[in-house]
Amino acid sequence: MKVAIGLGCSLGPRRRMLELTVQKLGAHPGLRTLAVSRWYRTPPMRGGTALGWFANGVALFDCALSLDDLLATTRALEEASGRRRSRHWGDRTLDLDVLLAAGARREDSSLTVPHPGIAQRSFVLYPLLEVWPDAVDERGLRYADFAEPDMPRPAPIGIMPRPKAR
Repeated sequence: MKVAIGLGCSLGPRRRMLELTVQKLGAHPGLRTLAVSRWYRTPPMRGGTALGWFANGVALFDCALSLDDLLATTRALEEASGRRRSRHWGDRTLDLDVLLAAGARREDSSLTVPHPGIAQRSFVLYPLLEVWPDAVDERGLRYADFAEPDMPRPAPIGIMPRPKAR
């Protein structure tokens, strides 16, 4: 199944953390990288406790994992990066969100797919549309047809380097 994972980081070498994370996800036997958006610089969410700016992006994968196994994989990478879930919308070394999974819908205490914040968060919506232009929500409505989120457009800060030929 095709899955979109949102990536964010507000501490340390942000772009490098996101690039390494995409490489680690793509090296997982149950995941194959299909596309990676540009990286974007975004301010912290209003109402949160984060102080630093964020680097954000979205990566698209062909996924042979269950949603539970995918969530466990993303949580393990967050924990390995030093992520602590102590503050709501706080600074973080790594934030990974399972945003969308083709044909899948889920809502429980551990995971909601599609992610409920896609259409309201410009730092999620724009990179998602770069890698999955025809992405649809749970009602079958195209995210590309939604109104612009009520927040500033994120500023592009770079692209994922292409892997070196072997």
